[in-house]
Amino acid sequence: MDRTDSVALIPGIMQSAINSFNSNEIFLLTHNVSERCICAKFAGYLERELYRQGLVQYSVDVEYNRNTGDPKRLHDKNIVVDLIVHKRGYSGYEDGNLICIEMKKSCNRAGLNADKQRLQDLVSSEYGYYYFVGYMILIGVGQTPEKCGLWIESEYKRKY
Repeated sequence: MDRTDSVALIPGIMQSAINSFNSNEIFLLTHNVSERCICAKFAGYLERELYRQGLVQYSVDVEYNRNTGDPKRLHDKNIVVDLIVHKRGYSGYEDGNLICIEMKKSCNRAGLNADKQRLQDLVSSEYGYYYFVGYMILIGVGQTPEKCGLWIESEYKRKY
């Protein structure tokens, strides 16, 4: 499968992973577990969808902070991305970076704008990471299942 085909599959993969998570993980959301726990569990759903679509060459990693061995950096600061889909050991320029995701509980929006800016920078060619798409995913938590779930709040795409 070529790169263009892979990129075209991303929106469907993301939505399927979110739908599956929301259907199966209501306990985590109604019990307000940590963002890291939710992110790690979502990574499994995302990985299954990638494999189901034939994108087995990509790895899904939570809080990955490396760029071909060196720390990931933006604006002279080390960064950690909540969740990424990439080919380990490849630079973004070599089309190793596919998806970057930041997650935030909807009840705690502290740092939301900084996370959105990080996603924009990661998909930009200016900083050398070249992710194809970045997603800001909000996490609805609480005691009533109707208000719980993951949803895409923002999407940022690489400009060619």
